[in-house]
Amino acid sequence: MVSRTPLLFLGVAGLCVAAAVLAPTVDAQGGPVAIDDRGFVGTQARCATPSAGVAFGRTASALVVICKDSDGYEYRGLRLRDDALLTVAADRVGSGVYSARNDGVAYTFSAKELVVTEGDRVLVTEPMVAYVEPRPTG
Repeated sequence: MVSRTPLLFLGVAGLCVAAAVLAPTVDAQGGPVAIDDRGFVGTQARCATPSAGVAFGRTASALVVICKDSDGYEYRGLRLRDDALLTVAADRVGSGVYSARNDGVAYTFSAKELVVTEGDRVLVTEPMVAYVEPRPTG
């Protein structure tokens, strides 16, 4: 007899991933923010066409989207308290890890956290409260 336990696990895991992709997150005022394959709907933390979203994350104070087009990667970070947007070129530095630099400040984004450094000094470390890597359709 063949065990169906692995299939059941994969089915439940698949449902969890689908729920995470489709579930809204919350903005600074506590309202819902929907996500789709380009980023956070109704915000500037969103990839412009024809770029594709490759990673989306939410910390307590920011929304981050990594976009990819034929020129490479782009970091789009939105600070929630004042809607300040940082859009800069990014590099993939590891599996699911991206780094961007702006005026001597480095932003390292992963499924685990967002770390902001200046030289050897860590300015901010914020854990991800939500993280999604959209899968291409088709």
